[in-house]
Amino acid sequence: MSQWHQLHQLDTQLLEKVDQLYDDTFPMEVRQFLAVWLENQDWDLASNNDSLATLLFHNLLKQMDDQYSRFFLEKNFLLQHNLKRIKQNLQVQYLGNPLHMASVIANCLREERRILTAVTTPEQEHEEKLLQNSMISERQRSLEHQMSTIKTNTQFVEQDVKYLEDLQDEFDFRYKTLQTQEQSDRNSVHMKEEVFRLQGMLNQLDHKRKEVLQKITELLNQMDFLMNRQLFEELTDWKRRQQIACIGGPHNTCLDQLQNWFTLFAESLFQVRQQLKKLEELLQKVTYEGDPMPLQRPHLEERVNILIYSFIKSSFVVERQPCMPTHPQRAMVLKTGVQFTVKLRFLVKLPELNYQLKVKATIDKESLTARGYRKFNILGTNTKVMNMEESVNGSLSVEFRHLQLKEQKSSAGTKGNEGPLIVTEELHSINFETQFCHQDLIIDLETSSLPVVVISNVSQLPSGWASVIWYNMLMNDPKNLTLFTIPPTATWSQLSEVLSWQFASYV
Repeated sequence: MSQWHQLHQLDTQLLEKVDQLYDDTFPMEVRQFLAVWLENQDWDLASNNDSLATLLFHNLLKQMDDQYSRFFLEKNFLLQHNLKRIKQNLQVQYLGNPLHMASVIANCLREERRILTAVTTPEQEHEEKLLQNSMISERQRSLEHQMSTIKTNTQFVEQDVKYLEDLQDEFDFRYKTLQTQEQSDRNSVHMKEEVFRLQGMLNQLDHKRKEVLQKITELLNQMDFLMNRQLFEELTDWKRRQQIACIGGPHNTCLDQLQNWFTLFAESLFQVRQQLKKLEELLQKVTYEGDPMPLQRPHLEERVNILIYSFIKSSFVVERQPCMPTHPQRAMVLKTGVQFTVKLRFLVKLPELNYQLKVKATIDKESLTARGYRKFNILGTNTKVMNMEESVNGSLSVEFRHLQLKEQKSSAGTKGNEGPLIVTEELHSINFETQFCHQDLIIDLETSSLPVVVISNVSQLPSGWASVIWYNMLMNDPKNLTLFTIPPTATWSQLSEVLSWQFASYV
């Protein structure tokens, strides 16, 4: 069984790691079409042998031509088109540097083997699952239960508002009908009965309005608690797991479950907001002395808007930290002039938002010049639109694949670090911003990568990686870019665990 076929047998979480290995530098389509041939070549040797790398490069192009001919016979025009485009891109990238291509392919195959090696035996997997389930199932069950309760209560509020609308329409019709009666008829027994009936309906209407407002108040209390005490805690835990995974830790960083929770919660929030808008429409039609709506409804609308603003701002996250494709195990160490990738996700997956969020990438939005740090320009396509088509799992995301950093010259016309820190202890931040527009709400969104180290020579990579390890081992705050001015200490237990991850990554 080929290595590529073995990878196809893995679960979704591990396949996500495989997906992260491939981009335009070496497309997954080539890996799929030429799986057996690729695995039979010595790419490690070729990455250090120019003549062998050149031979394999031309053999690769020939294999692609053979595959193209098969697609032609099958009349598969789409795959013909894609393979032709991929071949052209590979020629542009590697015709003058086949050693680099061999290095990229060797690294991809090596990372695949590492992923397969990490797969546990069925017995170990069973034991680990039992342990994990005992630790997290109760917490997830509680959150799922509260989410279900909020969804049900939101539907009840919607039903109550509809009932209130029907009751008000009937009252309004009867009241206006009464107003059209002749003055002479207003003292009749029938008219007195009708006035009495209208007063009863008004009392019922007042009671129902107070009841709906109270239910919305209680529902917002539940939402506030769930958002701040559980959903945001889950998000914080995920961000910490991502930090640990970036420096080699064994944590699961899949966002799908969190996305499901965030989407369901956002739908309920916007549904409540719509019902409050509906109450405003009802208020415009009918009001009376002692009506609770003029005072309470604006307060509730302001409260739900505050919840929405806070929730939406927290839903914009960096799903995959900045990383050079040539060094996938050294995330957040970036070399000037070398492309890096980074992926973002919006956790509220509403269909209306597809192709609506335009994301712009910048670097060091909060200027660090006062501290003598180097300054950089970000080159490449730094503006893209989030969509649900490009990701494997259909998430609302965007991936920047062709960004580069270029150091700016200082005012004296030179480059270099003039601050108190050495280059590999100087921390920078890749920033992202977009604007959320939905249901007449406009919310500016911002998020940042974890601190990155920018190097200008590959010899600085080990030292830069040490800074990344130290930061993510000890810190949770992604904005503490001055950590190494007074670096914190670590315990041996902390350091030994992280070191074991580094050694394990080479097994």
